[in-house]
Amino acid sequence: MKILVIRLHAAGDTALSFPACISFKKNYPDAEIDLLTLKNYSTLADAFNIFNNIYFPEGNFDYKHTSYRGYSGKLSRYKSIFKISAVLRRMKYDKIIDLQNNRYSRLVRKITGVKDFSEFDNYAPKPHSIRVLETFDRAGFKEVLNLCKPQLSFDTLHKGETILKKNGWDGIRKIILINPAGLYETRRWGDENYFALAQKLIDEGFIILLAGTNDIKEKANEYSRRFNKNLINLVGKTSLYEITGVISCISGAVSDDSGLFHITWALGKPGILLLGATRSDWTCQPGNHTLCFNSSDLECGNCMKPDCKYGDIRCLNRFTPEFVLEKLLSLL
Repeated sequence: MKILVIRLHAAGDTALSFPACISFKKNYPDAEIDLLTLKNYSTLADAFNIFNNIYFPEGNFDYKHTSYRGYSGKLSRYKSIFKISAVLRRMKYDKIIDLQNNRYSRLVRKITGVKDFSEFDNYAPKPHSIRVLETFDRAGFKEVLNLCKPQLSFDTLHKGETILKKNGWDGIRKIILINPAGLYETRRWGDENYFALAQKLIDEGFIILLAGTNDIKEKANEYSRRFNKNLINLVGKTSLYEITGVISCISGAVSDDSGLFHITWALGKPGILLLGATRSDWTCQPGNHTLCFNSSDLECGNCMKPDCKYGDIRCLNRFTPEFVLEKLLSLL
């Protein structure tokens, strides 16, 4: 049996799809499971060590990039999809698990000629990982679960440990990732809260880890200044492949809504997610290794707005550093 999984966009959503794929591989050890993703995320998939083959179209699929817009960008993307689909057609897949369900993934299905497929529900008010399971279920794989226990390769694990030690880890102190990387103000717990939490964690004997993209580089410098040798700053210094190995070494995480936390969840690491304005029905993933503090109990909850109509971001500010620390320690 040969299965193609399609998940093109977003590192976090791609990672949220992996536990189901791990379960599928465990249940069907003789099956071949391949992935079609974007080049940016192919190294993330490689780190999880699930797929027999990983394919990606060439060209620019990053909607933030200036070359994404316009006729030439659109034409380039379609050419890339046609080209990779021709390659996939020769693989003669039995089923396609379409976890993207957009115009590009539908075109892939059409060109490959695979008649047996199932589509991800992009709009159901359910966690992303549950909708992934339902997509496998509709394909006939009813026993697939969210198995957050990846068997990472030795290379991935070794690289993660090496990077941490080169940046000051002694290999003994337990590491907590804090991730103040919410996209909008209404999705940020706030630096003062994270500063207070970091100090409390240090007092408990932990060392703090900061990671992610250069979007928070200036912020990370302030954390480094405050916490000095008690903080490992990897912001902008790792690939998705490397950060997977790094996260495999941590003991837990506290994070705003971000792709980095979704990778942490997929790795089965204990963590607390602070959502704010984000839709909790999509973003709070199941599992006893995670807690999700969100705004669903408020009249204004899950508003998805970049600005708080009350001006106080009450959905996040009600959670104190002391409260978050207590809940994190209970998870650990």
